[in-house]
Amino acid sequence: MQDFYIVQKTSKPLTSDQALKWYLTVEMLGPENVLSGDDETTSMMLAAKGKEFYYILPLTRHLSNSEAEKIVNGYLRVSSHDFEIEASSVYDIDPDFGVEFEYDITIDDEAKSVLLSNVMRHNHNIWIQEKLNDGWRFGLDMNIVEKTHPAMRPWDDLPENYRRTHGITNKDLVEYFYKNYDDFT
Repeated sequence: MQDFYIVQKTSKPLTSDQALKWYLTVEMLGPENVLSGDDETTSMMLAAKGKEFYYILPLTRHLSNSEAEKIVNGYLRVSSHDFEIEASSVYDIDPDFGVEFEYDITIDDEAKSVLLSNVMRHNHNIWIQEKLNDGWRFGLDMNIVEKTHPAMRPWDDLPENYRRTHGITNKDLVEYFYKNYDDFT
Protein backbone atom coordinates (compact mmCIF):
# COMPACT_ATOMS: atom_id res chain seq x y z
CA MET A 1 0.00 0.00 0.00
CA GLN A 2 1.17 3.50 -0.81
CA ASP A 3 2.62 5.39 2.19
CA PHE A 4 0.38 8.41 1.57
CA TYR A 5 -3.15 7.93 0.28
CA ILE A 6 -6.81 8.82 0.40
CA VAL A 7 -9.25 5.97 -0.15
CA GLN A 8 -12.98 5.73 -0.72
CA LYS A 9 -14.55 2.49 0.57
CA THR A 10 -17.88 1.36 -0.88
CA SER A 11 -20.05 -1.75 -0.66
CA LYS A 12 -20.87 -1.55 -4.39
CA PRO A 13 -18.52 -0.86 -7.28
CA LEU A 14 -18.45 2.73 -8.50
CA THR A 15 -19.54 3.55 -12.02
CA SER A 16 -16.89 5.16 -14.20
CA ASP A 17 -18.65 8.52 -13.67
CA GLN A 18 -18.56 8.10 -9.88
CA ALA A 19 -14.89 7.08 -9.97
CA LEU A 20 -14.08 10.14 -12.09
CA LYS A 21 -15.97 12.40 -9.65
CA TRP A 22 -13.93 10.89 -6.81
CA TYR A 23 -10.65 11.55 -8.63
CA LEU A 24 -11.60 15.10 -9.69
CA THR A 25 -12.83 15.99 -6.19
CA VAL A 26 -9.47 15.05 -4.69
CA GLU A 27 -7.62 16.81 -7.51
CA MET A 28 -9.63 20.04 -7.25
CA LEU A 29 -10.18 20.27 -3.48
CA GLY A 30 -6.95 18.72 -2.26
CA PRO A 31 -3.81 20.77 -1.77
CA GLU A 32 -1.89 21.65 -4.93
CA ASN A 33 0.27 18.80 -6.23
CA VAL A 34 -0.92 16.39 -3.52
CA LEU A 35 -1.75 13.62 -6.01
CA SER A 36 1.25 11.39 -6.58
CA GLY A 37 2.73 11.36 -10.08
CA ASP A 38 2.27 13.88 -12.84
CA ASP A 39 -0.57 14.52 -15.28
CA GLU A 40 0.47 11.51 -17.35
CA THR A 41 1.04 8.95 -14.59
CA THR A 42 -1.37 9.72 -11.76
CA SER A 43 -3.73 6.77 -11.40
CA MET A 44 -6.36 5.39 -9.10
CA MET A 45 -5.82 1.97 -7.59
CA LEU A 46 -8.78 -0.34 -7.12
CA ALA A 47 -8.77 -3.06 -4.49
CA ALA A 48 -11.46 -5.38 -3.15
CA LYS A 49 -11.71 -7.28 0.11
CA GLY A 50 -14.78 -9.37 0.74
CA LYS A 51 -17.72 -7.23 -0.30
CA GLU A 52 -15.88 -3.90 0.01
CA PHE A 53 -14.30 -1.93 -2.81
CA TYR A 54 -11.42 0.49 -2.26
CA TYR A 55 -10.73 3.41 -4.63
CA ILE A 56 -7.25 4.50 -3.60
CA LEU A 57 -5.52 7.67 -4.75
CA PRO A 58 -1.79 7.81 -3.97
CA LEU A 59 -0.68 11.12 -2.48
CA THR A 60 2.67 12.89 -2.13
CA ARG A 61 2.10 13.47 1.61
CA HIS A 62 -0.38 12.97 4.44
CA LEU A 63 -3.42 15.24 4.48
CA SER A 64 -4.21 17.41 7.46
CA ASN A 65 -7.62 16.94 9.07
CA SER A 66 -8.91 20.16 7.51
CA GLU A 67 -7.62 19.18 4.04
CA ALA A 68 -9.28 15.76 4.26
CA GLU A 69 -12.49 17.32 5.60
CA LYS A 70 -12.61 19.71 2.63
CA ILE A 71 -12.37 16.75 0.22
CA VAL A 72 -15.03 14.76 2.08
CA ASN A 73 -17.45 17.70 2.17
CA GLY A 74 -16.88 18.38 -1.52
CA TYR A 75 -17.47 14.76 -2.45
CA LEU A 76 -20.66 14.68 -0.39
CA ARG A 77 -22.01 17.45 -2.65
CA VAL A 78 -21.45 15.48 -5.88
CA SER A 79 -22.26 11.93 -4.77
CA SER A 80 -25.39 10.11 -3.66
CA HIS A 81 -24.08 6.63 -2.79
CA ASP A 82 -22.93 5.23 0.57
CA PHE A 83 -19.20 5.46 1.16
CA GLU A 84 -16.48 5.96 3.73
CA ILE A 85 -13.32 7.96 3.18
CA GLU A 86 -10.05 7.33 4.94
CA ALA A 87 -6.77 9.17 4.52
CA SER A 88 -3.30 8.21 5.63
CA SER A 89 -2.00 10.06 8.63
CA VAL A 90 1.11 10.16 10.72
CA TYR A 91 -0.60 7.67 13.04
CA ASP A 92 -1.32 5.13 10.30
CA ILE A 93 2.11 4.66 8.81
CA ASP A 94 1.84 1.29 7.07
CA PRO A 95 -1.73 0.27 6.24
CA ASP A 96 -2.03 -2.84 4.13
CA PHE A 97 -5.45 -3.79 2.76
CA GLY A 98 -4.02 -7.06 1.45
CA VAL A 99 -3.77 -8.70 4.88
CA GLU A 100 -6.29 -9.52 7.56
CA PHE A 101 -7.56 -6.60 9.60
CA GLU A 102 -7.36 -6.79 13.36
CA TYR A 103 -10.75 -6.92 14.98
CA ASP A 104 -12.04 -5.68 18.28
CA ILE A 105 -15.70 -6.61 18.02
CA THR A 106 -18.35 -6.34 20.71
CA ILE A 107 -21.77 -7.83 20.04
CA ASP A 108 -24.95 -7.40 22.07
CA ASP A 109 -25.60 -10.63 24.03
CA GLU A 110 -29.07 -11.20 22.53
CA ALA A 111 -27.82 -10.60 18.97
CA LYS A 112 -24.82 -12.82 19.64
CA SER A 113 -27.09 -15.62 20.82
CA VAL A 114 -29.21 -15.40 17.64
CA LEU A 115 -26.13 -15.27 15.40
CA LEU A 116 -24.40 -18.11 17.24
CA SER A 117 -27.48 -20.31 16.92
CA ASN A 118 -27.67 -19.60 13.18
CA VAL A 119 -23.96 -20.20 12.62
CA MET A 120 -24.03 -23.47 14.60
CA ARG A 121 -27.10 -24.68 12.65
CA HIS A 122 -25.39 -23.71 9.38
CA ASN A 123 -22.14 -25.47 10.33
CA HIS A 124 -24.05 -28.57 11.43
CA ASN A 125 -25.90 -28.74 8.11
CA ILE A 126 -22.59 -28.49 6.24
CA TRP A 127 -21.13 -31.27 8.43
CA ILE A 128 -24.16 -33.51 7.79
CA GLN A 129 -23.89 -32.95 4.02
CA GLU A 130 -20.17 -33.82 4.08
CA LYS A 131 -20.90 -37.00 6.05
CA LEU A 132 -23.77 -37.98 3.72
CA ASN A 133 -21.49 -37.46 0.72
CA ASP A 134 -19.02 -39.81 2.39
CA GLY A 135 -21.67 -42.53 2.93
CA TRP A 136 -22.54 -41.88 6.59
CA ARG A 137 -26.05 -42.09 8.03
CA PHE A 138 -27.85 -41.68 11.34
CA GLY A 139 -27.31 -44.35 13.98
CA LEU A 140 -27.87 -44.57 17.71
CA ASP A 141 -24.13 -45.19 18.20
CA MET A 142 -21.13 -43.91 16.33
CA ASN A 143 -19.68 -46.76 14.30
CA ILE A 144 -16.82 -46.08 11.89
CA VAL A 145 -17.24 -49.43 10.10
CA GLU A 146 -21.01 -49.04 9.66
CA LYS A 147 -20.61 -45.29 9.09
CA THR A 148 -23.31 -44.33 11.59
CA HIS A 149 -23.34 -41.30 13.86
CA PRO A 150 -25.94 -40.16 16.44
CA ALA A 151 -25.46 -36.47 15.51
CA MET A 152 -26.67 -37.02 11.95
CA ARG A 153 -30.07 -35.49 12.58
CA PRO A 154 -31.60 -32.02 12.32
CA TRP A 155 -30.05 -29.36 14.55
CA ASP A 156 -33.26 -28.84 16.53
CA ASP A 157 -33.33 -32.58 17.42
CA LEU A 158 -29.72 -32.63 18.66
CA PRO A 159 -29.17 -33.04 22.39
CA GLU A 160 -27.22 -30.14 23.97
CA ASN A 161 -24.11 -32.30 24.47
CA TYR A 162 -23.79 -32.64 20.66
CA ARG A 163 -24.08 -28.89 20.01
CA ARG A 164 -20.57 -27.49 19.78
CA THR A 165 -19.41 -23.99 18.84
CA HIS A 166 -16.02 -25.16 17.49
CA GLY A 167 -14.27 -21.91 18.44
CA ILE A 168 -16.66 -19.51 16.71
CA THR A 169 -15.40 -15.96 17.28
CA ASN A 170 -17.22 -12.62 17.20
CA LYS A 171 -15.46 -11.99 13.88
CA ASP A 172 -16.96 -15.24 12.49
CA LEU A 173 -20.41 -14.14 13.66
CA VAL A 174 -20.12 -10.72 12.02
CA GLU A 175 -18.85 -12.25 8.76
CA TYR A 176 -21.72 -14.78 8.77
CA PHE A 177 -24.22 -11.96 9.37
CA TYR A 178 -22.70 -9.89 6.56
CA LYS A 179 -22.85 -12.80 4.09
CA ASN A 180 -26.42 -13.71 5.11
CA TYR A 181 -27.80 -10.23 5.83
CA ASP A 182 -30.92 -10.79 3.71
CA ASP A 183 -31.88 -13.78 5.88
CA PHE A 184 -32.04 -11.52 8.96
CA THR A 185 -34.08 -8.68 7.44
